[in-house]
This record gives sequence, C-alpha cells and structure tokens, in this order.
Amino acid sequence: MAKQVLLVRGGALGVNTGIGGAHHNLSTSLAQGDIQGWTSSKSCEYPLKKRMNPFSRIYKRWYAHPKRVAKLLKKQHDFSILHVTDQEQAHLIPEHCSIPVVVTVHDLFHFFPSVLKVGEESIEVGDQNPRWYRRRDLTKLRTGLARADLLVCDSQATLSACQKHFPHVKSVCVPLGLNVQTFVPETREKVDMLAPASEFSKACHLLIVGSHAPRKRLKFICQLIGDLDSEVKQNIMVHHVGGDTCPYGGPTASQLAEQYGVTNWISHGGELSSASLMQLRHASEALLFPSASEGFGYPPLEAMASGTPVLCSDLPSHNELMPDETCLQADDKEAWNEAILSVYGNWLSRSKNDEHHVWPTPRSGLMEFASRFDQSRFCLRMAEVYDSL
Repeated sequence: MAKQVLLVRGGALGVNTGIGGAHHNLSTSLAQGDIQGWTSSKSCEYPLKKRMNPFSRIYKRWYAHPKRVAKLLKKQHDFSILHVTDQEQAHLIPEHCSIPVVVTVHDLFHFFPSVLKVGEESIEVGDQNPRWYRRRDLTKLRTGLARADLLVCDSQATLSACQKHFPHVKSVCVPLGLNVQTFVPETREKVDMLAPASEFSKACHLLIVGSHAPRKRLKFICQLIGDLDSEVKQNIMVHHVGGDTCPYGGPTASQLAEQYGVTNWISHGGELSSASLMQLRHASEALLFPSASEGFGYPPLEAMASGTPVLCSDLPSHNELMPDETCLQADDKEAWNEAILSVYGNWLSRSKNDEHHVWPTPRSGLMEFASRFDQSRFCLRMAEVYDSL
C-alpha cells in the first residue's frame, strides 16, 4: 500500500508561476500514483485573496496556518512524510515534528541577498533592504529550514547554496520535471485560429517570460532592442508575460521599453492563461532569457519543449537546463545583438519566401532535448528521495 505524503504550502499560487507550477506537478504526480510507493490525497494550503489587509495576511501566515499544520500532525493521522513544497513556507514546519520533513528549495535569493556584478551592471539578487516584518519572516524561514530532515534542491547551484548556509541539514539535487507531451505544438491551422496568435500582425515575435525583478535584466533587453536599426525594430514585436512593476521600485518594464525606444512592446501581465501562453510560445521566433540568477528556470525549458529557440544567459542555474555551448555570455552585448539579428534574419527570410506562412516551424531537436527533464524522470528520483527517509 502506498504511503501518504502531506503536502504543505501557504497561499495557493497559480500553475503559471514557477513555484506554483512545481507544487502542481508534484501534487498531480502523487495523486496519480506516478511516484512509486507514495501518494497524497491532501494539500494543506489556503486560497490567496487579492484584497486582504496586511495584518490579516500576516496573522494567517505566521499564526493561523502554522497552527493548522501542527494540528493536522498532532491528531491521529496516516502521513509518513511532511513535504513543504517551497522554501518560502519553511516556517510551517512544526517543532519536534513526529514524521520526517522534506522541503523543496528553489532558491535562497531572499534568504541571503547579494549584489551580482555582470559586466558593468551591478544587479540586486533578492531584496537588499526588506522591511521589518519581512526581516522577521526571513528569520522564521531560516529557522524552519534548519529543522528539516532533507532539503531537495532543484539545481546544482541551489544545492551548493544549501550546503553552504545549512551544512547540518542533508540536501540533494533533484531537477524539476515537465510534462513534455503537453507542450507539443498544435497543428499550424489551430495555432492560426487561437488567441493570442490570431490577434498578431505579421512580425518577428519575441517572447519574455518572468517578473520585472532586477535579476531578470529587462533593462538589458530593452537597451539591446532599442539600439537596433529602426526598420528592424519596426518588424520586431516583444511580448512580456509577467508582472510589469519592479518589486523594489523604479520604472515599470513598459516604461523601460519606451525609454530605450523599443517600438513594439506588449505587456501581457502575470495572469495570462496556460493556453494563451502556449500560443505565444508557438508563435514566437525565440524566448529571450537574459536573467542573472534563477532557482531553476522553467521558461527556457518550457520554450524548448514547445520547439521554440532560446537566447539564454550563461549563468546559474538556468544554464544547467540548456544544451552545451548554446548559452550567451551575460555581459556580451555584441553576442546578444548578433543572436537577435540572426533570429530576425531567419524570420525575414521565411516571410519573404512565403507570404502566407507566418509562424515558425517548431525545432524537433529542442523538443527532444527537453524530454530529458520529463516528469517521469522527476518521479523516479522523488521515489528514491522519499524511500531514503
């Protein structure tokens, strides 16, 4: 009989967010019996409300929800493992927990913020000056991680960080998985008909997926595209999927685009549906991913799984996901410029030869490479992790 895993997180993040998607994939795999010998019929979480005053939010996060988790484990239960599905919820680990505790660690940016030097840029990774309640929150999270029995890191870079900052807690690397089959492109006719592809004019569409945190380096991309020849810029359409506002102040992504002369910039926000995001991938010539630092980096992997080329910076840990010798030096503006112009040239050549064929042909080699990170491999590895406890 399969053993029960109690999955725990705070607010139920959407599946299109990195952490929310990782939780969803793990929860689904356990519920479907894909992780041999283990199952889960319960996630301890709560719905996120857009309009909730700060005091209520803090009360729920620091007191009400931790009390609920502890209560579940104090009464009679059949759970064999408690799995906190991201490090931002490590405060939920009860003291003197009666069963082994696993925490998935995606990154430690905010636990131990730093300033990363990339060429002439000084990039803030994590919040350098958190407010008092966030400082208290981080103390709770660090204390919680120290109580865990095992930290499951989704990249080698995160594993190294955990071994450095939490040397007394066992940690292992288990790359996240992706249901690769769901990313296989639809027929070209269906892509043409579905939104948002059906609303696009004929252009060289480029995709950016991610927030406007400084480490995402949207300013770098805006500068690059803004410096292109005016005729080239007129034919390039940049789609940004993610929050437009910088979390630490400063201009929005849209304002940066306007400031640096990016002619065509569309901000889709962070609430785009999975189906619409998939159509964006299939309609785009390439994903631009200049990030200075990532925990795992779903967007490049998802793009490759859909057959979409990726222009990716050679920095951890998203560079762990890319084929050998395909990443670009993060600070090499000339290399990035050449790569973007190459993508544009491919689009221009195709559009001249065939007036009716707007969308790019998916790259089968990229889809084959992405299959290395199929969810089935993740499930095999997680079974080993659970069994070890």
